[in-house]
Amino acid sequence: MANPAGSYDGEAMSSFLADLGLVLGAEDLEAVTDRYDLPALLVGQESSTLLASPEDVLDLSRDRPVAARAREAVAVLPELVALEEVGWGLLWVEVRWSYRDELAAEIADERCRYLLRRGRGTFEVCVVAPLG
Repeated sequence: MANPAGSYDGEAMSSFLADLGLVLGAEDLEAVTDRYDLPALLVGQESSTLLASPEDVLDLSRDRPVAARAREAVAVLPELVALEEVGWGLLWVEVRWSYRDELAAEIADERCRYLLRRGRGTFEVCVVAPLG
């Protein structure tokens, strides 16, 4: 993955996104807490929702339209589409999530933008904005 902005750690970003996909797919509440700066905010086309707990984050991932198709997935692969630094500690990232079956064929995909904060040696999700 290229380092479009230059001053963040590209390897750390790749690792964070891969871990985020694993955590959400495994529905691991403790690990979700470590990757989100709760409370976080979901910003949608028609409304915004406060994500106050790890359960709220997992409910979000279960309730998305792509989630029904993605339940058949055995792997979730992130692709960093865009990155914009908003200051030293904040990054806007656009991610394309590819849901793969046991033969590595893509069965669903979705795009989201995240506002990430650098923290605790990694990144934390502050805002989720699904792209439709």
